[in-house]
Amino acid sequence: MSRKALLSSISIAAAVTLLGAGAYARYSDTETSATATITAGTLDLEVGGAANTHDYSMTNAFPGAKSEGLQGYVLSNTGTLPGVLHVFLVKDADDENSLVEPETDLTDPGLGGEIDSYLTITVDGNSFGYGTVLPGIETAAVGVPVEITAWIWGAPTILIPAGGEYPGAPFELWFGWEISTDATNVIMSDSLGFHLMFTLEQV
Repeated sequence: MSRKALLSSISIAAAVTLLGAGAYARYSDTETSATATITAGTLDLEVGGAANTHDYSMTNAFPGAKSEGLQGYVLSNTGTLPGVLHVFLVKDADDENSLVEPETDLTDPGLGGEIDSYLTITVDGNSFGYGTVLPGIETAAVGVPVEITAWIWGAPTILIPAGGEYPGAPFELWFGWEISTDATNVIMSDSLGFHLMFTLEQV
């Protein structure tokens, strides 16, 4: 190959190389945004007060027997989100433990206890100035929560704000029970168990 031809080949190769480099070399600049952080809020219903530690159990109950006065539950929301309060009554047991002679004289069928037919449960939301006395719970099925929120305050929606404080005072709920003096021999030896359940639902 002549010197002239060789120089031409080198020139062409160099030109192609430069063209190729020009096709791929571009300006660029990269920036980043501020970091986006998502933190989930919380609902945290706390149940305290004298009622939460008080023993409401009684053996040898009788017509007219009742719990020792009303005890107060203090409900607060220590979470970061407000929530709507729901209160439920749950029957745990309703038993006819045995049929004694005074009961059989009254043709007690022995299919379940009768205490619930003569029991009055007081759940008083006095922080609102409302209050009600619940009727007997004989229609409640064992293990099935029955909402009683509206029975207590006369309104279905009770808001507990975030931060654990209720405007003016802790959210206090008074509780107690009493067996009617009208109860008869059919309640003899029967037993009944029940509790309250509190649920806070995000608004």
